[in-house]
Amino acid sequence: MIKKKNNTYRLIKANIGKLVIIQQITEISPSRLISIFLKNIASDNLFIQKKTKDGYWYWKLADNTAYKYFKKELSAYLKSNVDDLSFHIMKEYVKSNYLTKPYFGHNYAYLANIYFAQEQPLKDFVREGFIATNPITPDMTPKEVAIRNQLLGKISVKHWIGDITNYDYFSQAPGFMMKNVEQALQYIDLYIINILNEKQLDHELMKLSTNQRLKTKLMQKTAHADSKPLKI
Repeated sequence: MIKKKNNTYRLIKANIGKLVIIQQITEISPSRLISIFLKNIASDNLFIQKKTKDGYWYWKLADNTAYKYFKKELSAYLKSNVDDLSFHIMKEYVKSNYLTKPYFGHNYAYLANIYFAQEQPLKDFVREGFIATNPITPDMTPKEVAIRNQLLGKISVKHWIGDITNYDYFSQAPGFMMKNVEQALQYIDLYIINILNEKQLDHELMKLSTNQRLKTKLMQKTAHADSKPLKI
């Protein structure tokens, strides 16, 4: 059960449209995005202060609860907006108008390409090492082969940007490879912070949210009117 003892959940809920759009168009790891989002918020706005006889104290967050809550809200938002034209239009609008900004000399696509250029050699190195140390042998049972292939699949599968650092095999690569990936991620983090701080984007997403609510109300009103029996 997720305990809502501070403003983290309220802030995620209030900004869910913005966070979902940014996550989808940047393909950044949800856990990394929510960490960037919360670190970008002043502590006074993040924590609920509770008065005690010794003064105020903060409700702290348990590990990973913010990510779990965001993942739940992200899934629900995508499910409810899968057929919403305004949501898809806004995604393309943000992608073409905000991911193209050269905040510090480069657009997002350039930074993402640098990241993938560092991630792939690391994955290849770990994958080759895994295959060399875990070959399929004639004496292996089907279950053992399946487990081995499942572990190999976790290395080979495409990740959200930055998600690779959450896997145990990340630390099996040479130090310079890990460093290169982490440095590329620092630029991506900084770029996303700039997007999160765009006041104009907040205004545009607010209009989207208003339009979505109006559309929902109109649909409900139409459905209610259609359900009324005709009087003859």
